[in-house]
Amino acid sequence: MDFEHAFQQSNFFVMFQMMFMGSLLIPSMIGRTDLYGKVVRTVTSHVVSFWPVVMLVYVLYQVSHLN
Repeated sequence: MDFEHAFQQSNFFVMFQMMFMGSLLIPSMIGRTDLYGKVVRTVTSHVVSFWPVVMLVYVLYQVSHLN
């Protein structure tokens, strides 16, 4: 995570990101890589599935507000 990016966001959101990353790293450090792999596969699947749709909605919204 970029430090400049982290300092421009609210403290709650930065804390939430750090807690999420910690919850992923701790099982990996104690050897529970099966749990880590399951979370990474699920997140990757959701990002690949939903990100293009979100970008399409955003682009259509921006185009609809052009003068």
